Amino acid sequence: MGLIYWRSTRNNVNEQVSEENPFPVQIVQEDYLPPQAGGQITRLVKVPGIGTASPYAAGDAFGTLVTLPDMFRPNKNAGNIVKVVLYDLDDEGLQKDLIFYARSVTTTADNVAYAPSDIDLLASVGALSLTSFVNLSSNQIGTWTGNLHVMSQDRNLYVRLVTQGADNIAAGSEPWLAVTVIPD
Repeated sequence: MGLIYWRSTRNNVNEQVSEENPFPVQIVQEDYLPPQAGGQITRLVKVPGIGTASPYAAGDAFGTLVTLPDMFRPNKNAGNIVKVVLYDLDDEGLQKDLIFYARSVTTTADNVAYAPSDIDLLASVGALSLTSFVNLSSNQIGTWTGNLHVMSQDRNLYVRLVTQGADNIAAGSEPWLAVTVIPD
């Protein structure tokens, strides 16, 4: 039995036929990254710019701007944050506030009082606090679950962490951040 391939020329639609797609398929968006199982996208990143062996104070910027790449569908650039996990490898267990932005912003340097400009603050699309940590002897994990709808100017989501404690991070124990989004 042979395979028959055909191509529709109705309405001058650009369709593609191949071994993988034996039926006419209209290519709508080639650079689309499909969501993971369940329609969710999770990104795990090491928090950049953490100063090690240097004490922080409550209200200090914690690291530098975190970019979470390709969190949204093209041309939608929105979705719901449903889960945030902070992997505290240094066993601090101190509250962290996360401020989400619709675009890349120039914000306060690491380990100084967090003070975004008014223009950058207006690019914020929401904030949340990680206040409860589970202590696992040599490290801790903080989790937030909920539903925070956010919109971005591109497919990325941007976040800045602010500590509400006196962290003093050891080299090699910088925190990691995981954010899960259900894209619109």
